[in-house]
Amino acid sequence: MTLISPAERFERARAAQVDWAKRRPSDRKDALERLRKQTAANRSLLVDAIVADTGKPALDALGGDVLVTLEQMLFYERHSAKLLAPRRVGRSLLFYGRSRFSEHFEAHGVALVIGPANYPLQLCLVPAVTALYAGNAAVMKVSEKTPAVASAILQVVQSSDLPADLLQICCIGSEETGDLIQAKPDFVFFTGSSVNGRSVASRAGALGIPTLLELGGNDAALVFADCDMRRTMEGIAYGAFSNAGQVCVGIKRLFVEHPLHDRFVSELVRRSNSLVVGAGYDSDLGCLPSKAARELFRAQVQDALDRGARLETAGSPYEDLPVILSNVSPQARLLREETFGPVLCVQPFATEAEAITLANRSPFALGASIWTRDFVRARRVAHALNAGSCSINDVIRNIANPHAAFGGNGASGYGRYHGASGLYAFSRIRTVMENRTSRNREVNWFPLTRKKYQRLDTLIGLRHRPDGLIAALRRAFHLTAVTAIVASVLSAQAQAAHLVLRVQLPANAHGRIAYLVFNSPSGFPRNKTKAVICGFSSPVGREGTETIDLGEVAPGRYAVSLYLDENDNGRLDSGLFGIPTEPVGVSNNPRSRLGPPRFEDGAFSMGTRPQTISITLVRPG
Repeated sequence: MTLISPAERFERARAAQVDWAKRRPSDRKDALERLRKQTAANRSLLVDAIVADTGKPALDALGGDVLVTLEQMLFYERHSAKLLAPRRVGRSLLFYGRSRFSEHFEAHGVALVIGPANYPLQLCLVPAVTALYAGNAAVMKVSEKTPAVASAILQVVQSSDLPADLLQICCIGSEETGDLIQAKPDFVFFTGSSVNGRSVASRAGALGIPTLLELGGNDAALVFADCDMRRTMEGIAYGAFSNAGQVCVGIKRLFVEHPLHDRFVSELVRRSNSLVVGAGYDSDLGCLPSKAARELFRAQVQDALDRGARLETAGSPYEDLPVILSNVSPQARLLREETFGPVLCVQPFATEAEAITLANRSPFALGASIWTRDFVRARRVAHALNAGSCSINDVIRNIANPHAAFGGNGASGYGRYHGASGLYAFSRIRTVMENRTSRNREVNWFPLTRKKYQRLDTLIGLRHRPDGLIAALRRAFHLTAVTAIVASVLSAQAQAAHLVLRVQLPANAHGRIAYLVFNSPSGFPRNKTKAVICGFSSPVGREGTETIDLGEVAPGRYAVSLYLDENDNGRLDSGLFGIPTEPVGVSNNPRSRLGPPRFEDGAFSMGTRPQTISITLVRPG
């Protein structure tokens, strides 16, 4: 990892991003598929580095870090092109009858990804890869506490043959992170503590840089008396003590219904005392990785004991063993702060409403779990809890589903990633409106007259009518009056109908289909400025046939010309004597002739009924 200045780092990343953003989604997929396969092939290297840096069990490194990362990468491999394709959006036919709206996803530019030490592969590589699929470059700041992981990731990236400087990795101290933000990335993704997250948000906000913060939690588990006792007890033990309690969605607060409380706590203490502590392949709990982490954890536990908490587990609460406390004061640091350590605070509750109130008392709102056989109640409670995600009769695993969004509320951050939400978080949306009317002006354009005002005022009164009118009269009046007023105000056009193109592709087709619709011979078949409708399709698939919906087209006589823009340069390439070198097609599929086809060769009539035109793309010559 070469030591270069933040400014130079981002300058290189921006240069790489320009070409990367121009690539078709399928080309990005091919490059990032190599990264996924190299990650899988080097999983032993990654696991060893994770265990060395974090002290967690090897199975947690393989499952919680490597597997989750690979599954998220595979999800984007399969779905990113579709999720990021331009999409049509609705509009009011009353006001936009001849218009068409679409949304297009564009990259921010260069994303800065700042990762933590508890899951150093997953929480760095997943957001970085998401950024790349969305067309960004990424600068990944791996925690200074996990240098071996940073080196392993770098080795994997270098073996993947990604474009130079597209994905950069640095492993610097937290005090130097501010310099990266000052270098003005286009987007910041931060995972870490709430304290550090607020600092990052403040620095980025001062520079107008959008951020997504995935911060800590203090998750609650609600156990009802009708739960499956054995499954719930095993789930709570795992949720509270996995990775030595260093899981952002780990259980820190346990609320148990009164009839079950004493028995459940007794069984949970017995199960917790049997867990094996240590790193490697045959342990259940990892270890707190640093002296500073151990000292903070011990200070938080001691604060609770000083305020009257009772220690339920055996042994010293300061030896990285599972710690279960009861009677914890609401003012204790364990309940007011994020805690990264193997500790669980237990409290009974009498009613469902009390359990919800207790769970929602925390400023953190990342995750929660509910344990009961009554799924009607479980769903009701889930919607009442303040949490970004919620599990019923399970814990932690829900955030590993690559299809589902993940993130927190309140002190646990804002924004969502994973699934489609991740791609959209790393994208900006551009909305495009196309007006296909033949009118000289719109009704709201100049001149602004009293008559227009009165008609519009009447229309608003009808469309947004107050209560109190007789319903039947109101409906009848609305149907007749609105029709008349719209006809007067908007100068209604002749009835339009949908025009759809069904395009037969040549073999090995790739690129986007350019379409031009003409209503006269002028400019046919290539002059876009003379076309009444023109545009590009989404990248073609491998099915051999593409469908293009051109929306509503007024009655008339038209001809359509198409070409397949294989090199994505936005124009039809030609060779000697102006003969196209890319596949072309015309409505009616006329026989080839010397020179370009004529308007009459491709002309067809549009009436008031929907029509589908079939066109075959062929390579000239």
